[in-house]
Amino acid sequence: MLGPQVQELAARQIVPDVVERTAAHSATGRVAAYLAYGGELDLGPSIEALVSQGRDVVLPVCGLDFTLDFCPWQPGDELGRGPYGIGEPQTEPVEVTSIDVVLVPGVGFSGDGSRLGHGAGYYDRFFARCFAASHNPRRLGIAHDLQVVALPAPESWDVAMHEIITPSKVIHVSN
Repeated sequence: MLGPQVQELAARQIVPDVVERTAAHSATGRVAAYLAYGGELDLGPSIEALVSQGRDVVLPVCGLDFTLDFCPWQPGDELGRGPYGIGEPQTEPVEVTSIDVVLVPGVGFSGDGSRLGHGAGYYDRFFARCFAASHNPRRLGIAHDLQVVALPAPESWDVAMHEIITPSKVIHVSN
């Protein structure tokens, strides 16, 4: 477990790369982010930077049927509690095709873009909905350096990241 000071430093260190990589792939300015859960890297400082640049930030809302929608949110807006106790916006979901970039949390990532989540498949199902709508948002995995590891071979439904951003580097994946 990383201590609070290390977590805070990591959250600040990724801001320039999140802002740069998001700007490079965001035509509409809509970015899907997340609120950290457990040991996930905190996107708070990155969200603040994105909002200050006029980006439209949407956060995940977990459905009881393992679906994932994204709803508009700005720092200071009220949050409800989702099924896992994570804060969720109380606004209406946006269309999946309106999201240019998705900042994706995970338990682990590998250099080939594979991702290990918490096991419920929310993000894989969300990306399947995007693909069904002929939409392929840029997928940026967000990880602590120690979360980039060798992972088992992905399953057929696992969706790879385009890039992985850590406090020390950006890994560009060829997929």
